[in-house]
Amino acid sequence: MLLEDIVAILPQQPPFLFLDSATIDGNQASGKYLIKGTEDFLKGHFKNNPVFPASIMIEALGQLGVLSLICGKFEGITSEVDPENVYFTSSEGVRCHRVCKPGDTLELNVQLKKLRHPLAIFSGKITVNNSKTVMVESFTLAFDYKK
Repeated sequence: MLLEDIVAILPQQPPFLFLDSATIDGNQASGKYLIKGTEDFLKGHFKNNPVFPASIMIEALGQLGVLSLICGKFEGITSEVDPENVYFTSSEGVRCHRVCKPGDTLELNVQLKKLRHPLAIFSGKITVNNSKTVMVESFTLAFDYKK
């Protein structure tokens, strides 16, 4: 999936969209995001030393999870997921292993661990150049079906 496909599907939109491409395969999804350096928040995080926030990396994993939930074919999904009613509710076991800066490409992976309406639980990880960057043991999305 390319950026224009993702923009057409996700409720998150630029400038708060942190996926450039994505692939969904069964209960797993992968995606990429290039840290361009033009992201507005980098002007203040940190002054004269732009560091991509770890919280935004977790947001990127959440966005990939939302895309996976909307587009994937999962046992237990009984109707079409409403893109306007998917919300990040929690994360556990978050570990950050490196600083990311403009020019880095985040390679994101999420895997569905458990699904029971109205909750979907994923695990996630991010690497940069095959280097462990962020690990999330679990994050939970609350969702509903289209009416």
